Amino acid sequence: MSTLSLLEKGGSDRLAKRFAHLASSYIDHPTEAKTSAAQIPLENLFRILQMYRYDAFSDERRSGVLELKSFEENGTDSRYDEDQWHEKIERALSHALTQAFGELSKEEAIQEIQTTLTWLATNKNIPSSQVRSRVKKFLDKFEVALD
Repeated sequence: MSTLSLLEKGGSDRLAKRFAHLASSYIDHPTEAKTSAAQIPLENLFRILQMYRYDAFSDERRSGVLELKSFEENGTDSRYDEDQWHEKIERALSHALTQAFGELSKEEAIQEIQTTLTWLATNKNIPSSQVRSRVKKFLDKFEVALD
């Protein structure tokens, strides 16, 4: 029995784009954010923002028996280039933050976004309409930047 994945490699930016689209729609319709399915994009966006905040996009390098090896016949590694998976996402985040939160620091902007994502997930501590508007603008710019 084969254990090879049928998933396409290198889809992190497409997933982030989808998560941004969904979260943006939840700002317009917050009741939809209360479903268990909605928690997935909200939690993943929160994690992406944490990685961006702390410049923690690098993956652990495993070696020895824990190292994943390709089963290509020619002996080359066919895995997606793990060092590059996050670059497009980082560029899109940086662009969207500048467009939506130009006057705020990176830390303050991410805090506003994460506060809004938490509100969507929990319905606690409703952010101001100005903050929700900026977060929506950020999510829309992030989605477009990932095209």
